[in-house]
Amino acid sequence: MPLPEPGFADPVAESQRAFRALLDAIAHPGRIVDIPGPAGRPKGLSIAQSAIALALLDGDTPVWLAGPCASARPWIAFHTGAPAAPRPDAARFAFAEAGELPAPCAFDLGTDAYPDRSTTLIIETPGLAAGGNALLSGPGIAGTTRATLPLPRAFFAARAELAELFPRGLDLVLTDGARALALPRGTRVEGA
Repeated sequence: MPLPEPGFADPVAESQRAFRALLDAIAHPGRIVDIPGPAGRPKGLSIAQSAIALALLDGDTPVWLAGPCASARPWIAFHTGAPAAPRPDAARFAFAEAGELPAPCAFDLGTDAYPDRSTTLIIETPGLAAGGNALLSGPGIAGTTRATLPLPRAFFAARAELAELFPRGLDLVLTDGARALALPRGTRVEGA
């Protein structure tokens, strides 16, 4: 069996750079950031998804991989030790492509006492761009901002229905190659 593709050449420093870039995206919903990627990456994950996996996953974070992302399972297991979640609602992190995504209610939304135990979705969405038809508002956004969010309207409508459960909900990280945009659960999305 061949060895998996390499991960970060300097695991500590590169994980920290990727993590800081992701934190910047989370602190500024709607802002597109570049996520520095690993030396190698598996088939099924984009550069940003690979970097996020290396920065966030470990042996205590069950991960669910949908569609083509499932081919990255051996790479993720080798580099992070993250166990495979048997279903979406058992995962702390889920990696998917835009066309392979179940409804938001299929994932763990956390509890009122532990909202941080919800699933974070990392979704590859080719065509992600600043500006566009989606109007974003909420914490971390001064007024409003716009973005092109290439996910089905039905997905955002179902996510909006979860708003009444706050602080429970889903945090999203949309990726496009080496770029990422975060939509924390408190971010409202209109017109997507």
